[in-house]
Order: sequence, then C-alpha cells, then structure tokens
Amino acid sequence: MMVSALCSSICSYRRAEGRIEQDVVNALRLALAELPSDVVSADTIRCYRSHLTIAELKDTACISMRTVCRDGRFDTEMVAEANCGFLTVFLLSDQRAPGLLLFIGIVWLAGSMWHIRRQKPEWMLGGVAYGGIVYAGDRFMTAEGRQIRLTPMQHALMAMFMNAEGHTLSKQQICEQLWPKKPDASDTLYTLVKRTKPIIEANSRLRIESDRGKSYRLETR
Repeated sequence: MMVSALCSSICSYRRAEGRIEQDVVNALRLALAELPSDVVSADTIRCYRSHLTIAELKDTACISMRTVCRDGRFDTEMVAEANCGFLTVFLLSDQRAPGLLLFIGIVWLAGSMWHIRRQKPEWMLGGVAYGGIVYAGDRFMTAEGRQIRLTPMQHALMAMFMNAEGHTLSKQQICEQLWPKKPDASDTLYTLVKRTKPIIEANSRLRIESDRGKSYRLETR
C-alpha cells in the first residue's frame, strides 16, 4: 500500500511537471504571435505571463535567450522557463489519491500491529527470546507457548545463560552462583549440564556447548 502511494505520488508529480512545461510553451507561443520580436523586452514578458493559465507561475516564469546548434550552425532562440521549485510542483500536483492510499496504509499498519500485540500471549510480553525459547520472569516457554519443565537448578542455570552476555558463562561463574559454599562443584556442574542438554534440545533450536571445560555456551543449532 505504501509503495502504491509512493508510485502514485511520483506519477502525479510528473504529470504536474508536464502541465507546467506545456503551459509556459503555449504562453510563449501566444506572446510571440501577439508581439513578434527577436528581443526579450518588458512588454514581451508581461504579455507572456498574461497568457499563463497556472497562476502560481505568473511571478516566477520568464523568457531566456538560448544558443543552440543546428546543422553545424549556432542559432539564438527564445525559451520559456517556469523557474518553480519542487514544493510548487508538488502543490500543483493532485496528491489526493496518493494521500488516501498512504492514510489507508498507515491505518492498516497500525491495525496489524495492534492485532499482533493483542494476539501475543501475556507471558511473551517483556520476555527474553532466544533460539525458540522465551524466558519470561519465572518460567521458560517454547515459541508455541508450552512451558518447559525444569528442575530448580536447571531453571537457575538456564536463567543465567539467557541473561549472560553472548549467552556464555565460565565454569567458575556457574559454580559460584549455584553452589557458593561448595569447594569444588565441577562434577555437580557436569551432571547438571548433562541432564539439562536433552531437555533444551528437545524444546528449542538451542544446545549447550562446552569450551574445553572452562566455559559453557548456549548457542543455536
């Protein structure tokens, strides 16, 4: 709809340019028929402007002398010029149809956005989405709105992944966050990741990858 409005507006603008060009050419032809002369005088310009049918051109249109080459010879001829800017041409063009199309397009866009937002489940609003999973505060959901069942520790681990920059966590970060009082939680972490992987892969396009045992990364497949 927006593209149609733009194309229609451009076509209307081009038609206005054609009308302006035709008007100044006809005005010059009538002026020269009334006051034949090879010299541009004040009377010629007044006569020329009096024959203009587009009122907006009467203060800007003028006549200039131009040298042209014809058959190897240089001749001087009078040329009518409108000397009007983009805004004048635009205002002279008929923009009613493009304006209507643009209005309909804006209303349609606004209605579509309202409809999409209305159809969007509340649990998705304000949630963090990544790889087919939506983390909405206290729960993880699939893109279809089905809740992913996780244990409290699995939930805590996934929440850390979703909020981490680049969805990457070091082994030390995870252990200090989940088991702050445990001297060495490496085996516990390994078990937690191992049991979380199949659940995530079954419900999304994500997988948990290990970087030489030093860090873990949640990435799309």
